[in-house]
Amino acid sequence: MSSSFEVLRRERAVRPVPRTMMDAPLRVTDVMRRAELLFADVEVVSRHGPGDVRRSNYRAVAREALALAGALKGLGIAPGQRVATLMWNHAAHLAAYYAVPAIGAVLHPLNPRLIAEELAYIVADAGDVALLVDDDLLPLWRQVAEHVSLDHVIVHPLGAPVPAAESAPAHGHRLWADTLAAATPLPGWPEDAFDERDPVSICYTSGTTGRPKGVVYSHRSILLHGLGAATPDALNLSGRDTVMALAPMFHANAWSMPHTSAMLGQKQVFTGPRTSPAEIMDLFVGEQANVSLGVPTFWSDVLNVIDQHPGRWTFPAGTRIYCGGSAPPPEMFRRFDRLGVHLQTGWGMTETSPMGSQTWVRPEYRGLTGEALIALRVSNGLPLPFIEMRHVDEAGAVQPRDGVAMGELQVRGPWVIGAYIGHPQPISATTADGWMKTGDIVVFQPDGYMRLVDRLKDLVKSGGEWISSVDMEKALCDHPAVAEAAVIAVPDERWSERPLALIMLKPGHAHVSAADIQDHLRPRFAKWMVPDHIEFVTELPRTSVGKLNKLALRRQYADAAR
Repeated sequence: MSSSFEVLRRERAVRPVPRTMMDAPLRVTDVMRRAELLFADVEVVSRHGPGDVRRSNYRAVAREALALAGALKGLGIAPGQRVATLMWNHAAHLAAYYAVPAIGAVLHPLNPRLIAEELAYIVADAGDVALLVDDDLLPLWRQVAEHVSLDHVIVHPLGAPVPAAESAPAHGHRLWADTLAAATPLPGWPEDAFDERDPVSICYTSGTTGRPKGVVYSHRSILLHGLGAATPDALNLSGRDTVMALAPMFHANAWSMPHTSAMLGQKQVFTGPRTSPAEIMDLFVGEQANVSLGVPTFWSDVLNVIDQHPGRWTFPAGTRIYCGGSAPPPEMFRRFDRLGVHLQTGWGMTETSPMGSQTWVRPEYRGLTGEALIALRVSNGLPLPFIEMRHVDEAGAVQPRDGVAMGELQVRGPWVIGAYIGHPQPISATTADGWMKTGDIVVFQPDGYMRLVDRLKDLVKSGGEWISSVDMEKALCDHPAVAEAAVIAVPDERWSERPLALIMLKPGHAHVSAADIQDHLRPRFAKWMVPDHIEFVTELPRTSVGKLNKLALRRQYADAAR
């Protein structure tokens, strides 16, 4: 005879398990609600210019955000409409990151390093209706406004004097302080029902192969990315850190720091406009920052200024620097190691919000030392949680993870885009089976570590064989006389393409010859790979986000090897 429990078990066994978890959608503005409640007095520090450092906190940022949200709502900005920002990294820009989504509108940070015509195209493509602009960027906006016109322009006072002819009232624009003072702030952060997949912000790609393309981030993608980036084997972030992001807020949302740092209650230090390497170090040490993020170009300049002023600065104990945008050379790791600073890299792009992988050292490799450890650290690491990666050949066949087979990297995950902004329909970014095509050529080791070989468009195909410009640039930068290097493909009548090396020498090394550079490469590369031509240059062109501009170099040196 069955017991009553057995009868109950049989009855329940045929029924589905009910859902019992709250359906609480992820909302970006809840991050600032949390910061205001729990971390109100945590500092938000902003450099507005040389010697002009201003102090705020999350309480003040939250209040400014609610006032700005009320002002935008009062101007008639409706949910879903796009509000552009042309601003540097500072606390008011942080407030805008929460004010715009608080009324259901979409934030669109603009890159002040672009030319006016390209900015005008991006504003038009996104369909922006309003602009928040720092006063020192008004001259640039005047040029943009020759091509597009916005109904509402609110001018934020950075502090630098603006000529009377460029002043906001003279052009019918609104002043930040007056606009916020006249507005009715939102009474609180939104709590109405919404879809966590709704757009929050737009960032545009750098446009190195054509017009920039718009990438739209959602509440869900931003916050999942922020949590993934904060994990111990990614950026290892906590509320005990002080973060100084050199990554601009217009570049993939400063790599999620405006959201992740507020989520964790971290002290944030913003570098403002046109910061010199010495000012970066003064601010870094003065505010006792222990975490920073930026592209290798910035860190190369910082290391050089440290070398020029021995003993002037000492990094706080346990400082961690995260480098992205392009590959830091091995020597950069060595230089930071000598300073007691941990440098870490990974892989990502605007389309992945931007982090897809980080290069942490797995337990089985903790015994590595010297160059063996450097070789691991300069790889592009392991995918973050929830990110999947594969690489495929030209026919789309998935390649083995054997440390040899090269293929195009494809990724998928909850903070990876499926399509770009398109008119009238979105432009697909994925394969038929749902993987985003990155254009990066990679090799996977059997243990899962990924190494970027090159961008698909930057590979040199000489005599039918591939040469990695990335590998060669790293090797060139290991030469003690080389400050920076770029390798590009140039046409060749016999071999179709040959590599051309462009070299910037360190001061005091003008005696170094092309033969010296070639001799440095020969032990590391097959004879046929070594460039026949070496060009010494005084500067290398950069994109607006600090990457080497290979497109400009290929155009400039198209006839170099003929």
